[in-house]
Amino acid sequence: MADILLVDDDPLIIKLYQLILASPEFSLTVAVNGVEMLQSVENKKPDIILLDVVLPDTSGLDLCTRIKSDPRFEGTKIILVSGQEISPVQIAEGIEMGADDYLVKPFHPKELLARVKSCVKLQKTEEALREKNRELKNLYNHLQNLREKERKILAQEVQEELGQITAVLKMDIDWLALRMVDAPRENRERIRKASTTTKQIIDQIRSIATDLRPSMLDELGLYASLESYCRKIKNKHGIDCIFEHDDKEDTLSVEVSTAVFRICQEALLNVTQHASASAVQVRVQIQGKILRLSIKDNGIGFDVVNQTDVLGLVSMRERALSVNGQLQIESVIGNGTIVTLHIPLS
Repeated sequence: MADILLVDDDPLIIKLYQLILASPEFSLTVAVNGVEMLQSVENKKPDIILLDVVLPDTSGLDLCTRIKSDPRFEGTKIILVSGQEISPVQIAEGIEMGADDYLVKPFHPKELLARVKSCVKLQKTEEALREKNRELKNLYNHLQNLREKERKILAQEVQEELGQITAVLKMDIDWLALRMVDAPRENRERIRKASTTTKQIIDQIRSIATDLRPSMLDELGLYASLESYCRKIKNKHGIDCIFEHDDKEDTLSVEVSTAVFRICQEALLNVTQHASASAVQVRVQIQGKILRLSIKDNGIGFDVVNQTDVLGLVSMRERALSVNGQLQIESVIGNGTIVTLHIPLS
């Protein structure tokens, strides 16, 4: 059953609506002015609003804008009704304000019924699409959580198994070096190189484990992990990577912390591979109930509109959506790139 709100100060028009729409398919509610309409939609979200353009206390166009800009009423369809012939300019204005259809008084009963049924059908189709999108989002989040758990397990295995074995190997090589001080110089040099190579392997194992899932993210939180990762970028690539954050306590959920870290990781990977930048600034701020991450580099920039290699950007946007965030990428060729992420915190 579709809930329809009838908004008109003319009792004859209301009565006509009720006669035409008298059907088990529809549940009808009446409002005679803007105040009553707003009270009614607050009490119960309607599926369709038949809204007179001219009301005694306000404009129907203003009410249309107000309802359509409120996310609580997503999916509510509005049919604007006018007692005067609507010009193409007025029709365009109404549609720009969010109206889904329009009707001119006097109208034929079949026309009214057809437009209402069309809106009901569209509303149901859109709701089905929203539900499918919610299911896809939940599936994406589930897969991401599984992936993070797998990466965490793999990182622990790499660190604990390979890391420990290699550490023992280096200890044995160093033990040999201490007891072969009288060995030929060539042998001692070989042992020294083996020790150095083993140390490099240990460092590489730690780096791989950190890229898979930094234990610091679970133990010390987001800020410490980002600071460590920026330091790694600076040491490995020679890019002056600076991390800044506000003084608020880092008490974010695991989901938000992981999403922010992965987005930053992907963005910094792009900087090292494509930006030719000498400096990049990473900043995290929590303002009220909004977390803001910004990553700004001084590299060569790129054409955001015509970018063809979009897999990294798509991944970042999907990560943002998984925590109800919004990702914005601004870039000018020759003038660097700014990646901005906003996440609402519950």
